[in-house]
Amino acid sequence: MTHNYYELLYAFHINRHNYRKAGTVMFEYGMRLGREVRTRHGLQKQVNCYLAAMNCLRLIRPEYAWIVQPVSGGVYERPGASPKRSHDGECAAGPVSRHIDILELKDLQKEYILARNRLTLAQHDPSSAAIAGSASAVEMVTLLVQAGLFDAALSLCQTFQLPLTPVFEGLAFKCIKLQYGGEAHQNEAWNWLAANQLSSVITTKESSATDEAWRLLSSYLERYPSQNAQYHRCVLDKLLSHGVPLPDWLVNGYKVVDAAGLLRLYLNYDLLEAAGELVLEYVDALLGKGHQYFGFEKPLSATGPLAWLPYLSIDQLLQTLSENQANAFNANLYQKLQEKLGHYHRLVEQATFQKTMKL
Repeated sequence: MTHNYYELLYAFHINRHNYRKAGTVMFEYGMRLGREVRTRHGLQKQVNCYLAAMNCLRLIRPEYAWIVQPVSGGVYERPGASPKRSHDGECAAGPVSRHIDILELKDLQKEYILARNRLTLAQHDPSSAAIAGSASAVEMVTLLVQAGLFDAALSLCQTFQLPLTPVFEGLAFKCIKLQYGGEAHQNEAWNWLAANQLSSVITTKESSATDEAWRLLSSYLERYPSQNAQYHRCVLDKLLSHGVPLPDWLVNGYKVVDAAGLLRLYLNYDLLEAAGELVLEYVDALLGKGHQYFGFEKPLSATGPLAWLPYLSIDQLLQTLSENQANAFNANLYQKLQEKLGHYHRLVEQATFQKTMKL
């Protein structure tokens, strides 16, 4: 009968109430499983090992809830071992320093979450078990995104404080593939859509897998707000780079927080018509027409808050349009912009004068 010496040693330490050593044994067992047994069964055992190690540390007072994990390549002396000698009989110099890692409960929890995500991926796609067995957190995010396990990828990013951008870009790319893919892509998509926690997955004839994928993307953008809407921007950039028409809900959501950023994106991809229409709407919003759609509390007035226009981007747009006056549409758009901006500047002068008179 073959014995598992890790489990025997774990049971021995548990019996002696030495929970720190028991936790260390289980943690090392889990580490070896990740390196040497890259199967779904091995990943399940690894998850169980890390869970047992965490439970051991929870039985210890918080100030003592830690274990020592040797760093790979570290050199250690065994107590009572005879000193090493050189060829002439002199004692050889020992290592100057020892490299150790102190792992607390929070560190074990992170390793447990990483191992659990490896197992989740292997259960979803058994062929990935060998790759996932030793994958780092960053690599696991990529693998989870490729498999369509976006909930797991987002959770892992938050645990290890990784940027969420790769997740949003990956989901946007899957939406693009569904938008222009065939029925095979649609059928495959239902599998990974079901693995993510949509508020309610609609599987009727009226709702396709493409619709549900866009809805999942929309829910993530609402659930994970970012500074300056960087996740909106990365999704828009991904769609524009593939020549995909932008959904209205995505454009409207980005306009509220960073209309200037949207204008720069349009200019980067030479979308002059969309850029011109955006500038016209932006100026109208400053003047009071639809200001709520651009995040303005109040329209331009002598007593209202300060407002600004992205003049650098607007000048770039006007310059491009002026250089292409042979195109009737460009010439017409250029004229509209000049008239709208002229009207805006006159109102700004009036508001500034009124504000000055009140001082």
